[in-house]
Amino acid sequence: MGSMMKKTIKFPRFDAELNTDVCDAYNNADLTLTMKLGFTQINPAAGAASGTYHDYGKVTKPTRKIVKWTAGEWATWKANFVASAQAFWNGRFWLINDAGSFLQTVGTQTYVPNIFCKVKVTAHDGAAAGNHHKIDVVRLDSTETWFGSHSTLYDSLDTKSVSKGTDTAGNPIMQRAHVHEFGHLLGLGHVDEGKAHCPTTGNTNASACYGVADDDKNSVMGSGMTRRLEHAEPWRTVIRSFAVEEVLLLKKPAKSLYLPFHLMLLAPVTVFATWPAKDKRHYPRTPEEAKAGTLITTRPVRPA
Repeated sequence: MGSMMKKTIKFPRFDAELNTDVCDAYNNADLTLTMKLGFTQINPAAGAASGTYHDYGKVTKPTRKIVKWTAGEWATWKANFVASAQAFWNGRFWLINDAGSFLQTVGTQTYVPNIFCKVKVTAHDGAAAGNHHKIDVVRLDSTETWFGSHSTLYDSLDTKSVSKGTDTAGNPIMQRAHVHEFGHLLGLGHVDEGKAHCPTTGNTNASACYGVADDDKNSVMGSGMTRRLEHAEPWRTVIRSFAVEEVLLLKKPAKSLYLPFHLMLLAPVTVFATWPAKDKRHYPRTPEEAKAGTLITTRPVRPA
């Protein structure tokens, strides 16, 4: 096999590892976004058993009753958050390699691997070094049913499925808020951002930004739980960085300031590749299959 590697690029939101060691005639490269979350308890003041906390952590907003975290409840909540957020986002997308990057050779045959999109979430103390995001969490009193939370401030109910709105037929649209907020941590915006009723320069938390049409409302980046291919954008952005770096790191001839002619031809292809997202496994292709635009979704017959 050729060009085998595990390489990491650090981004502000996460660390990204591209693993081509797993590539062969049937297996794609893995692109894993590892997010280190630092969790901090928000407890009532002065060690009290109960108290209040403002919606969204803003003193101008209403207060809600909160209670002190117990060690057991805290451990359970963090474990549930990490496991369920990772389960929702991990292994849901494949990126089609239209750049011809990361070629792998098995025997005498070369393959163009696609990219399997993965995510890994790890929980740490909020004050620990190296966290990508700091997450504050309040434990709501049993009499409270709602709290104003956001991507770095959660409440103890945010991992539960609750109604976030209704569709045009009056049916409830259910969502587990933390999977939506985790999408923000990945870099995703609300479903209708950029549309006339939700300009990117305005209040992107306005209700219209969560979707006007039913299909948009049901998006996980709206008020529902539906993943869409556009949600693969964090992985698409990252893989472009790896692909461009691969071209830049290829060896130049001795005493030459310039890339060889064939690499000069490859560079624009890499830069302008789109890496289309799919929600079904697509197998690696030969260069000929890739050039023809062939997509392979059932296990192919390959040379032994």
